[in-house]
Amino acid sequence: MSIDQAERGTQPTLRRELFIGGSWRPSADGSTTGLTDPTTEKAFGAAAVASPTDVDAAVRAARTAFDEGPWPRLTIVERAEYLRRFADALADDIEPIAQLVMRETGLPRADSLGGTKAMITVLRYYADLADTVTLEERRVGRTGVSTLIEKRPVGVVAQIVPWNSPIVMAAFNLPAALLAGCTVVLKPSELTPLSAGYLADAAVRIGLPAGVLNVVTGPPASSEALVRHPAVNKVAFTGSTTTGRLIAEAAAPGLKHVSLELGGKAAALVLDDAPLARIVDTMVPAMMFNNGQMCLQPSRLLVPRHRQQEITDALAARFAEVVVGAPWDPDTEVGPLISRGQHDKVMGLLASAVDEGGRFVVGGGRPKDLDTGYFVEPTIITDVGPRSRVATEEIFAPVLVVIAYDDEEEAIAIVNDTEFGLNDAVYSADPDRALAMARRMDSGSVNINNGQYLDVAVPFGGVKQSGYGVELGPEGLEAYFHHRVIYLDAEPFHGLG
Repeated sequence: MSIDQAERGTQPTLRRELFIGGSWRPSADGSTTGLTDPTTEKAFGAAAVASPTDVDAAVRAARTAFDEGPWPRLTIVERAEYLRRFADALADDIEPIAQLVMRETGLPRADSLGGTKAMITVLRYYADLADTVTLEERRVGRTGVSTLIEKRPVGVVAQIVPWNSPIVMAAFNLPAALLAGCTVVLKPSELTPLSAGYLADAAVRIGLPAGVLNVVTGPPASSEALVRHPAVNKVAFTGSTTTGRLIAEAAAPGLKHVSLELGGKAAALVLDDAPLARIVDTMVPAMMFNNGQMCLQPSRLLVPRHRQQEITDALAARFAEVVVGAPWDPDTEVGPLISRGQHDKVMGLLASAVDEGGRFVVGGGRPKDLDTGYFVEPTIITDVGPRSRVATEEIFAPVLVVIAYDDEEEAIAIVNDTEFGLNDAVYSADPDRALAMARRMDSGSVNINNGQYLDVAVPFGGVKQSGYGVELGPEGLEAYFHHRVIYLDAEPFHGLG
């Protein structure tokens, strides 16, 4: 059934329970939470809220599946075949998932479809990677001792994903964890708890052993209970830096493996020879993608002072053409922000820009023709300093801050003067010059002549307050193994050889 029909009131209210041990069940205390469509501001569904009892049940189901079930004892090639079937099952549901994601998040149809496509791509990538993975190595040590080095699945994984693109964010860790032989308790955001249910549905259809994948929903308290549970071996968290610190603290007493993919405040550095067309053609989609709610977003644009007017005017003209509207409208390029709270936060940051002397070249508020929904105009801000709030805080909206610089040393200092280090970009007509500058940027990834990019076969991760650990690529799979060494023929020990 289409979103258009839903707006006419013909679609039943959507509801999901908790998926634990291979079956759906209500929360132990009967708690549920209602959901609001960010486009219409109307209630449209509900989800069960996991109590501490439910979280414990989910972890125990995952623990039993790992300790006693077949999953970690299958060969990696056998697990890969499950991943392929998982991908096929999701492909069958791609349309209803997209429609639900539009309602949960307000993402345009293309982005909503893209989330499931990304999960399918990552599942198939890791399935294909299985044939190249070596899980055992025989090695002769320095003293001549023979050893067997094994890669073993790390155990029960707590995966906590954010709201900005729930299926995509699950894709960054779930396929790798499953291929490695881990079992997973997936906890989506309380703002987007429904779409993850399709992952559970697919798991049932492909016959994934009970307890290998569990899905529990709820507020931050549910996440804390999950992270602190003594039977959890690894935590994979994607979200804000503030929450990431709390996750790390909660995991520390149990000395759990932790990977954190946190916030960003990416800078795009334009050198004086950068082609204008390339800047515009790549920065605009980078800023609008996912309604501007991406940690990779290059929201600080550093430009040579003598080119500021030229570059700003060209970008403003394109920003003004961006279509903002309902996600199911085929012309829409940017939908609403996720919630009233996020909308209020962004409006507060825009007001702070004015207070700090900033000027809106384009945008700066709510679109005049959209009275309902959590919409923000695509916005360009100039005349603020590099330490202003909008230039230092993650905005998570289609808002670009333009900062002028006088020389490259000043520019690179501004680029690196941030607590974050997830993604940066550099624009130049000279590839060698761009590469030299990219190497000076303190971030996990740098794009040359592009705003942002991801590839499933390439590791992704941040530095500084943007987190630690990597996802995707072969490196993302390695994060779900630990090593066991078996000494085969050692002599009596007399000290380190």
